[in-house]
Amino acid sequence: MQLPNWSIQNGSFVAILTLIAAAVGILSYQSMPRSEDPSINLPRYILTIVYPGTSPQDMEELIVNPLEDALEEVDDLDKVTTDISEGVAFFRIEASFNIEDWDDKGVEIERQLNTVRDQLPAGIVFYEFGQFKQEDRAVVHQIALTSPAAPYYELEQIAENVEDRLEAVAGVKAVKLDAFPDRLVRVSIDFEKCVARGVAPGTVIQVLRENNVNVPGGNVAAAGTSFSIKTSGSYDDLEAIRQTVLVSRDERLIYLRDVADVNFAYEEERWRARYNGERALLLSVLLENESNIMNVSEDIHAALDEARVDLPPTVRLQTAFEQAPAVKARIGDFFMNLLQGVLLVGVIILLFLGLRPALIVMIVIPLCILVSLALLNGSGFALQQISIAALVLALGLLVDNGIVVVENINDYLKQGLSPAEAAAKGTGEVGWAIVSSTVTTLLAFLPLTQLGGGPGEFLKSLPVTVMLTLGISLLLALTFSPLLASKILKYREGRKAPLPQRALHWVIAKIYRPALNISLRYGALVIVVAIGLLIGAVSLFPSIGVSFFPTADKPVLLIDVKTPPGSDLEETDRAVSFVESVVGGLEYTRDYSANVGHGNPFIYYNRIPRNFRKNVGQILVNFTEWDPVRFYATLRDLRETFGAYAGAEITFQELKNGAPVNAPIELRISGPDDRQVEALTGKVAAILIATEGTINIQNDLLERKTDLHLRMNPEKAGLTNLNTLDFDRTILASLSGLTFDEVSLADGEDYPLNIRIAYDDAAPGIEDFDRVYVPTRTGAQIPLRQVADLEFVSMPSSLTHFDLERVAIVTADVTNADNTIAISQSILAEVEAIDWPAGYKYTVGGEYEKQQSTFGTLGIILILAMLGIFAVLVLQFKSLLQPIIVFSALPLAVTGSFVALWLTGWSFSFFAFVGFVSLSGIVVNNSIILVDYMNQLRDEGLPLARVVREGAERRFVPIVLTTLTTILGLLPLTLQATSLWSPLGWTIIGGMVSSTLLTLLVVPVLYGWLTVGRG
Repeated sequence: MQLPNWSIQNGSFVAILTLIAAAVGILSYQSMPRSEDPSINLPRYILTIVYPGTSPQDMEELIVNPLEDALEEVDDLDKVTTDISEGVAFFRIEASFNIEDWDDKGVEIERQLNTVRDQLPAGIVFYEFGQFKQEDRAVVHQIALTSPAAPYYELEQIAENVEDRLEAVAGVKAVKLDAFPDRLVRVSIDFEKCVARGVAPGTVIQVLRENNVNVPGGNVAAAGTSFSIKTSGSYDDLEAIRQTVLVSRDERLIYLRDVADVNFAYEEERWRARYNGERALLLSVLLENESNIMNVSEDIHAALDEARVDLPPTVRLQTAFEQAPAVKARIGDFFMNLLQGVLLVGVIILLFLGLRPALIVMIVIPLCILVSLALLNGSGFALQQISIAALVLALGLLVDNGIVVVENINDYLKQGLSPAEAAAKGTGEVGWAIVSSTVTTLLAFLPLTQLGGGPGEFLKSLPVTVMLTLGISLLLALTFSPLLASKILKYREGRKAPLPQRALHWVIAKIYRPALNISLRYGALVIVVAIGLLIGAVSLFPSIGVSFFPTADKPVLLIDVKTPPGSDLEETDRAVSFVESVVGGLEYTRDYSANVGHGNPFIYYNRIPRNFRKNVGQILVNFTEWDPVRFYATLRDLRETFGAYAGAEITFQELKNGAPVNAPIELRISGPDDRQVEALTGKVAAILIATEGTINIQNDLLERKTDLHLRMNPEKAGLTNLNTLDFDRTILASLSGLTFDEVSLADGEDYPLNIRIAYDDAAPGIEDFDRVYVPTRTGAQIPLRQVADLEFVSMPSSLTHFDLERVAIVTADVTNADNTIAISQSILAEVEAIDWPAGYKYTVGGEYEKQQSTFGTLGIILILAMLGIFAVLVLQFKSLLQPIIVFSALPLAVTGSFVALWLTGWSFSFFAFVGFVSLSGIVVNNSIILVDYMNQLRDEGLPLARVVREGAERRFVPIVLTTLTTILGLLPLTLQATSLWSPLGWTIIGGMVSSTLLTLLVVPVLYGWLTVGRG
């Protein structure tokens, strides 16, 4: 290989290029976006519709079915799930990851939905469609504007001023205002007065609409001057609305004030919030995707400090949630792990190779990391826990090439070559071997970039970072390392090798050489022992267990409150207040935010908040610190306390990594007959209840509410010329209220114009039906009670559609998140044993569905990685047998991986699987170095027996050193004892230990058996 020699001859050029790349890396580090977790964008789309006062069955018929019929025409949709409750429909639309442009698919879906938009009812108050983009939804800073007494409209005005300040901060994408009712102009109509004056409610709506217009009058010219004509359209204030003339009766004008009261009011409250028990309006700050959250957070606090100066005495601005401190701590921890790993690697190299070789490697390591950061930044990746952990993982690997090169250069220095000659020849001799070993490692990580779905998006920065870092390390090992070695390395005759190196040579002479001789003499026994160890390790797998994504290890808890179906906001508020009283009394609690009728704003990437349900609430609790023992002890105490509360279901699950799921365990049951589905659902729910480790079992068919059905009597309606449309519209407008227009008043604000009957309480009562009159085709108005019957009917409180058909859902949480998969497998075995009639079926959701899909893909990725590595080895060795020798390292690695997981108590999680895929490319490197050197000796004409012994002994030191550096580089991250990284770390460390120990014995045996045709 001529590249090392060229680099030495053009040393100044190589040094300047390296310094430029390092400078770009420093600038990239300073400017790179930072976050705690990767920013995930998925081909998933969300549609939320709010139509107040509508039962789930009517929501299904009037809104969901037409929209789902439209979605049926869209191609490449993998899954459509619709949650239907009173007045709310929530669509989750999942498209295929294989589509080229996710934004275009969103446009297509929205366009298709719009084809039926005009068929939907007119009373919809909220319709929002959008793609699931984390930067469009994830809240990085949640602010509570609190006041015990200030009215909502005053708080809203203050919040809008704060919003303007925050949106002026560089890096802030948007600020959302939530948890307050909109102010509107309420026309409170009196039906008795309308009847007395012969005015129908429809007339009121029509006249107000016709008067609320502003049509330009054009221009006129006079005396050489042009004048614009201002017409008399629209309203300036409430008094102008009150003075609206509705009709003329008996030469007397009937004004709106004669039949209705007109005042400012608030819409029906759907979302109520508090911060530390005090009424609050919430401001949620969204971050631009390329922004540095640390810098933006400082500017946000500065803007808030400025805003506080102008606040009234009773109003306060307080931070309810902030991501920046967690990001700073998490990134700081990871960089500390990286620094610790660098120091450990440096110490090992210093001890075993001496000061000058260690200096070369320690210069190359930061250079490699800096250049990798520059490439990462250019590829659009941010600094977050996955990308930084990937640097830690790559640390032990990137020094391997440098160690092999420096150690070989030292050998030639000992033979009397000059530093430049030794650097060129030593690097060139192992150049293709380290290229091959690096390529095999890259091939192990390359398929991980193609892992689809949410897990693939979450993980993508890991393989990309490792591949970039290893590619840079290879380039530096072949160019910059020999250049430094030619200037730095010296050999002094008679100088003793470092003590650890002499110790290694003692190990070779006294321990490894005898063990190698025995292995070569009893090769078959060595192979049998290795296979036996592998079988024993695999037998541990059932006790190791399988899990999916681990917990997030954050001092944050989201507590869900669910009151009985049909509960109003006040009933839910009482349950939420109980939770506040409990968490507010804990010393471990730093602060808490309560939400009634809605979930907390979107603060964690896979916890999508519930939208607008009167019987749900959510409390965000920030604890003082992350202390696993204290955290889980607190959760146990809270479960016991909340379980004793009779008025609501109060549940929680710690935050977890991974793609969003409805619940850890979820089963969907469907079939043609509702009663049969209900019976089957009951059996499935009974299985979940009886399964140990499950909690919070939910059977949505058991959640029923009592509705008041108002049925128009067809005979009476026919006699009075009353039609169904007028009947239904009058009920909606009079009781729930109908927003029919928007009015712009002189204060510059736009207000919804809403009509309903006047009542004193927060919601109408049954007695208010007596005050409602319905118009007939003839213009007469008759009391509602004369043409309608009232009855109470028990109905499901919610409905669910999955892939455009109605299903029943049974869900459960688990007491130990790591046991979710094992519990799911136990449940599914019993569910499968149920006698399922023809036409009825169940499908599995939750974590099990995600795990099966992802692990299946990872299995394919592992096979592809191994095939790619095998192909490279065949190309390198020009043999089919020698790649088999190299591949013997893989089953040897399995032994150590499983034993390490079993000893440390970690389950085989998603990240353990990722570690195993990574291991497949790492462990073969030692075998490649060993086999390649033996081939060089064989080509020199040495006899096979001498080749095997001399090759194994000569490569013992670099193999042991590269293994040590890989392990020590990864050890600080692994010893963090986090459920995300420790399983990955122990998988790799255990596999490296067993593979190295067994490779040094098994590979020489296999080489002696299978190598033919050389020499």
